[in-house]
Amino acid sequence: MRKSDVTCPHCQAGYRRIELTSKGGVAGEFRCLVCDHIIELMDGSTDVAFRLTVRPGKTSYAY
Repeated sequence: MRKSDVTCPHCQAGYRRIELTSKGGVAGEFRCLVCDHIIELMDGSTDVAFRLTVRPGKTSYAY
């Protein structure tokens, strides 16, 4: 198991990323829960989970 912290480059929201290398996951993408920016593209070779840990201040984001 690998743990790391990830920050959205668009809105600065913080996430805890947990990757289980012993278990296959699902291919796809993870988008920021605050601004919908793509955080990571996953190939499904490992199981990856994200948890929002730092919510940025109230700001209006242009998409």
